[in-house]
Amino acid sequence: MRNRILLLLLSLSIGAAISAQTNQKGQISGKLVDSASKQPMNLATVSVFTAADTVLVTYRLSTESGEFKVSGLPLDIQLRMIVSYSGYTVTRKEFKLTTDAPSFDAGTLEMTPNQANTLDEVLVYAERPPVVVKRDTIEFNANSFKTLPSALVEDLLKKLPGVQLDAEGNITVNGKKVNRILVDGKDFFGGDPKMATRNLPANLIDKIQVADDKDELDLNPDKAKADVGQVINLKLKKSIKQGWFGKAYAGKADGDRYEAGGIVNMFRDTLQVSVLGFSNNLNKAGFGFNDIRTLGGFDRSGINSISINGNGGLNVNGISFGGTGQGIQQSRGIGFNLNNEFKKGLTLNTQYFYGKTRNDITELENRQQFLGDTILNSRSNRSEVQNANSHRIGFGLRWKIDTTSRMEFRPSLTVGEQTSNRLTNVNTTSSVDGPLNASNNLQSVNAKDLGYNHTLNYFKNFRKKGRSFNMFNSVNLNTLNSDQFNNVLNTFFPTGASTIDQLRDLERANFSTNTNLNFAEPLTKDLTLRLGYALTYFENKDALSTFNKNNANGKYDQINNTLTNHLERTSWRNNLSSGLNFRYKKLSITATLNFLWLDLNNRYVSIGQKLDQHFNYILPGGNISWKEFNLSYNVNVNPPGIGDIQPVADNSNPLYINKGNPDLKPAVSHNFNLNYFKNVTAKQLFISAYLGGNISNNGVVRSRNIAANGIQTTMPVNADGIHNFYTNFYFNKQYKLNKTFSFNMGAGYNLNYTRNFLIINTKKSYVKNIDFSPYLRAGINWNDKIEWNVNYNHGVNNAYYESSDFRNLEVERQSINTDLVVRLPKKFVWEMTLDHRYNSQTAPGVQKTVSLLNAGLTYLFLKDDKGQLKFSVFDVLNQNRSVFRFSAENYITDRQVNILQRYFMLTFTYNIRSFGAAGKGAGGKVGGRQSLFFF
Repeated sequence: MRNRILLLLLSLSIGAAISAQTNQKGQISGKLVDSASKQPMNLATVSVFTAADTVLVTYRLSTESGEFKVSGLPLDIQLRMIVSYSGYTVTRKEFKLTTDAPSFDAGTLEMTPNQANTLDEVLVYAERPPVVVKRDTIEFNANSFKTLPSALVEDLLKKLPGVQLDAEGNITVNGKKVNRILVDGKDFFGGDPKMATRNLPANLIDKIQVADDKDELDLNPDKAKADVGQVINLKLKKSIKQGWFGKAYAGKADGDRYEAGGIVNMFRDTLQVSVLGFSNNLNKAGFGFNDIRTLGGFDRSGINSISINGNGGLNVNGISFGGTGQGIQQSRGIGFNLNNEFKKGLTLNTQYFYGKTRNDITELENRQQFLGDTILNSRSNRSEVQNANSHRIGFGLRWKIDTTSRMEFRPSLTVGEQTSNRLTNVNTTSSVDGPLNASNNLQSVNAKDLGYNHTLNYFKNFRKKGRSFNMFNSVNLNTLNSDQFNNVLNTFFPTGASTIDQLRDLERANFSTNTNLNFAEPLTKDLTLRLGYALTYFENKDALSTFNKNNANGKYDQINNTLTNHLERTSWRNNLSSGLNFRYKKLSITATLNFLWLDLNNRYVSIGQKLDQHFNYILPGGNISWKEFNLSYNVNVNPPGIGDIQPVADNSNPLYINKGNPDLKPAVSHNFNLNYFKNVTAKQLFISAYLGGNISNNGVVRSRNIAANGIQTTMPVNADGIHNFYTNFYFNKQYKLNKTFSFNMGAGYNLNYTRNFLIINTKKSYVKNIDFSPYLRAGINWNDKIEWNVNYNHGVNNAYYESSDFRNLEVERQSINTDLVVRLPKKFVWEMTLDHRYNSQTAPGVQKTVSLLNAGLTYLFLKDDKGQLKFSVFDVLNQNRSVFRFSAENYITDRQVNILQRYFMLTFTYNIRSFGAAGKGAGGKVGGRQSLFFF
């Protein structure tokens, strides 16, 4: 046995020695200096080619001391060293490394300035260096980085040194985020990086230029240069004058389930047009958010509001793209986006979109309220059909007036209509008194809304460095007209029954405009004075008229004066600010002082009363930035919303009545944020930490009164000592074991602490709520052939009450999510996702465990894999449920909503890319949760 071990060790030693000799590599070294000043040449490019066919072997950049070392060179082959630097004559030297002499010292090489010729003029095309540094720009020669014929720009960027791309396509260069990508110096469909990286073929690119984003630096003059984002400019081999790209898909499931949609982008010279449309009844978005931003063109016309739910449902600028709301949804939409660049720096954008949705909802809700030794249990069943449609038209005008000033104007108009028919059955019982009430509530709502908003920005830089002026203006107008019919039968035990049959007519109009002026003046090299003024004007109208049904004629024409009121409010908000900013290397300190005058004028038209309120505040603020740390503090003043001061009760649900409070005062909130962000590109390590919170005085809380028959009435009141603190931490580390296999792991937590004030039946208590949720993430990738990711989350929510009149509460939850993608054999993609959720405590009839397992198989065909045929199964186990459990105030709520269950789907997708003879179609990587279309 011992002899076998010795023989094995000897064999391994001999093999290692042979391998070392076989794989032995050589290196060259030297130093570069300026021929006149003898100063070292930093960031000069030292490239090594094979002398016979000028194929690039490798390259390096010289250090600050002018030294260079190029290792990993082949032996016994004639090589050529090319040393280049912008504005200097090219230096060439041929050499051969051997086993006996694997190293070559080129000594000190003097670089001679050459004013007569540019770099490209004195270099043979085949010898062009892979990287050239020109002042503040890094330029990569695309031909030096080989890609597959069907590769996209994204694949080319991954091969560039110092360039990193994450799974979502976000780009960093040497740790700095890339803000925009230009094509031949111009925006490409709005400048979003993914528009170019995931659509343009790599073989069209001649050079990739990387430089600091000067626009970001102009808009944030206090920002350290090291923190400024990057701009990538793609220089094409020959200018693309026209082309089109996008994708279309259609799918059919068993039963009546289906999906269809497409996005097509066309461009000719400086004109760019995007057209999109979709329709499905699968309770999901027709497109992902990144595709709406980029392919759909929303980045060009502006994004005012975004809502994304956990299932991928998407709402942008008030328009649903599917999967929003509750229940099972059918959604459809169509729209276009047009962008044109004129001469003299003028760009005009136009956008229109129409969206329509229908939601069918069946909901079971169980709420337990803990009142001393009594538990109040309310159980409700809701059946509802919601319909909504909306039109939105938007414009965008950008004008680069000159090299020091620019202006941008973005107006938009939205028109919408919503209808709803709802039946809710509620039963309330007491652990002491037994059944308290039962309610059958039939509601019908028809509402129309109109919205207009615009933003206007003007920015001016002066000749004096650091002096700047900017102006911002916004206007928002929203109107709502709603008719709500309530037909309610309430039964109270043992006293009897009551009915409600009424129409609530609501007219609401909100108008606001805000203007901000800011001026910066450098006092010294490190000290800048900032002055600002902001004027905000609000005008709100809330007119509520309630009519009882006239049994004689069947019309709703009998006014109910106790439930009718007309409230109007105007508000002026003047804010004068001053501040000093001090900068030293990577340290930035800003101190501000704000003087706020707030005037609120409330007019109760129906009763002929006025309530005018005037407030003055001195509000300090500050910000400290040092390397990766940032600490900020500010004070905000928030007046109560008009709905909170409306004195008329909302009895839409007679068991839960909401009242307003005209005596509410503005809430004063002290806010702070501390965050840390670190991206160590060389070690592929990302660390993020955040701590923030606020302490509010005159915060708005809702007092609650619960009557003996179970009717609950709430009203907002002011309370001091309202706290909210939030912290999170996350790290992610990637390990590359070799060129084909990588492993990543991450961990973190979310912790939320709130201290609120609780008033129930005159019993008062502060309640502390702690929600702690740690999580783990891991994933592997083998040459993009096999990808596997897993996430685990465990959450605990605890509520502690200072008063013994209330019972402490605890809610626990767990979830695990995993996905597997296998791209074997060639042309086939196998996918599987599993989302498993578990709630340890739920009410009777509410499912504790939910497992959603999806699976799919995609076949790639046609030229360049432009065609994709996918067979998928949604909810393989047929166990999908929408179940939620949460605690608030003194109650725990379990909610279960209907959702789609198992179906089988066959979907065909066609990728469109047409760039003439110069470019070939490319499908990119197919499969995984980051793909355009979900299960």
